[in-house]
Amino acid sequence: MKKPLLMLNVFLLAACQQGTSSTSKEGGITITDALGRKVSLVPGEAKRIVCIGAGALRLYSYIGEQEKLCGVERIEVESGDDGAFGYLNSPYALRPYQKVYGHYWTDLPSCGTGGPKAQVVEEEAIFSCRPDLIISAYDTDKVGIDRLQEDLGVPVLTLSYGETEAFDETLYDSLLILGQALDKEERAEQLVGYIKGLHADLRQRQESIEDDRRVTAYLAGQARYGLKSFESSTAQYSIFDAAGVINVLDQKGLIGYQGNVNLEDLILDSPDKIFLDASSLAILKADLSSAEKSEILQSIEAIQNGEVYLQMPYNSYYTNLEIAYCDAYWVGATCYPEQYKDLDLESKFNEICKTFLGVDFYANPNREDDISDVYYGGFQQIEDLFVFLEQAVK
Repeated sequence: MKKPLLMLNVFLLAACQQGTSSTSKEGGITITDALGRKVSLVPGEAKRIVCIGAGALRLYSYIGEQEKLCGVERIEVESGDDGAFGYLNSPYALRPYQKVYGHYWTDLPSCGTGGPKAQVVEEEAIFSCRPDLIISAYDTDKVGIDRLQEDLGVPVLTLSYGETEAFDETLYDSLLILGQALDKEERAEQLVGYIKGLHADLRQRQESIEDDRRVTAYLAGQARYGLKSFESSTAQYSIFDAAGVINVLDQKGLIGYQGNVNLEDLILDSPDKIFLDASSLAILKADLSSAEKSEILQSIEAIQNGEVYLQMPYNSYYTNLEIAYCDAYWVGATCYPEQYKDLDLESKFNEICKTFLGVDFYANPNREDDISDVYYGGFQQIEDLFVFLEQAVK
């Protein structure tokens, strides 16, 4: 980094702002961000905003005004000639906020590269966008964020999705502080209230289910820093927890993400149902050229019985909240249909998407890029996995 030049530019920018700004600091507040930092700003004052780090732009898109963005990470607008962004820009890693709002960002300058291969704050790129507020999802580097704020002389507000992502109090707090900073408190409170309502509804629907009637399940092919095959899964999976489903990985005492589950164990564990991440299908189809793997999968009872269900992938440059909540309802309704018989699931999925994105994005006849279009027709039961893969995945 060309530090002396950068610092000179920062000094000149600060001087220009002091000479031209007519905004009074009256009405300023201090917000405690996700890193516990005290950030002083005037709500709604920022006119030029950049978002950096995995998931920051997504959270901003749920609450903020797209017209105020003055720069965007390249991960959000470019595929990369060398495939550097990989699955993040493939059609199998849908980011609905990008599809709905991406036309606002197409011509914006770069505020950094972004993505799993470039997890660094690019100070000069951010500076070149001349922001007066930076929204960051780099939630583990307090020293680096403090330095960024000091060097550029503008507030840096850090957000976090927390440990359990979709149903985490840290996420709720982040949405609320973002609402404070943008003077969009009503929108943020409405969104957090809606999420908590979904969570309460999911819990209420499973309350009467006796322990001996709880369904066991396995999540297969979960995308995580790239597309994965059948062995990729997670213990303490928040979607299963929210729906009241028993995770077979929890029963084995495993903790967190598991990138290489022993498939032979699934023959013995025999989960009642398998939920298959739709992003994994192309890799899974290729993997089945291995006779050994094909034989193991054919020996899993849930696959033999047609108890495989296509689930929409929510991991793509962090968590697509609307898809995660749709997944929770799909899992609950699939495992406990009696508890969900009052719901039209497609309408519920569209309601969730519209609440977050302003449009029906699960299944919308006026769009060709919604979730159901991109992912093989959307949520569905796969009665014959091998036939489905052969016919659906080209």
